[in-house]
Amino acid sequence: MHKKRYAGVVVKYKDKVLLAKRNNLGSFPGMWSIFGGRVEEGEDTRDAAKREFFEETSIDINDKDISFVGLIPRHTRDGKKVKGIMYVYQLNIDNPIIPDLENAMDGEEHTEFNYFTKNQITPEKSGVYLHKLLEIILEKI
Repeated sequence: MHKKRYAGVVVKYKDKVLLAKRNNLGSFPGMWSIFGGRVEEGEDTRDAAKREFFEETSIDINDKDISFVGLIPRHTRDGKKVKGIMYVYQLNIDNPIIPDLENAMDGEEHTEFNYFTKNQITPEKSGVYLHKLLEIILEKI
């Protein structure tokens, strides 16, 4: 079976990362996650990450440098099978950015957002794989 590809962006501001709480209607309900989504056919994962970030936040990062930081398996809703892989990129910022969930094309996928320090993120809230990657990112202050 061909696995689906996803791409997302971790925004790092000082000793914090920006996460969004998933709505209760889609995948990973109520979990804190990064902004991201499916890679379209023929699309580069870096371009997909930037496109998905814009679609979910209304913030254009096309002129920003994002660096590849890792891969995260994406599981089926029941958590029993891996359905794909997420390519994760990091955007470092000097000033906090505020996603516009209300006006973003796919802003309804999330109910809220916040910046979190390493000690505020738990595997129960973000998932084991994202949690581990965020720990690694936040150790590099």
